[in-house]
Amino acid sequence: MSTDVSPQVRMANDIAIQFAHLPARQAAQEVADHIRMFWDPRMKSELDHLVDAPPQDLDPLALAAARLLRNTHATS
Repeated sequence: MSTDVSPQVRMANDIAIQFAHLPARQAAQEVADHIRMFWDPRMKSELDHLVDAPPQDLDPLALAAARLLRNTHATS
């Protein structure tokens, strides 16, 4: 991981670590739920922009959660 990681990536990765013991699908949903409940709209928007931006410093679980958030937001 690079040294100039955005705060959103760092926090999403930290959250992902807390749920890594769960099955992947459940863990991604738990991370997404946490972000949905506790992050402000600007933070969620920044995370959404970072999903497609190289290099991807997001933990695979955090990336899966961010994609879940994107899909949920697109259908709401």
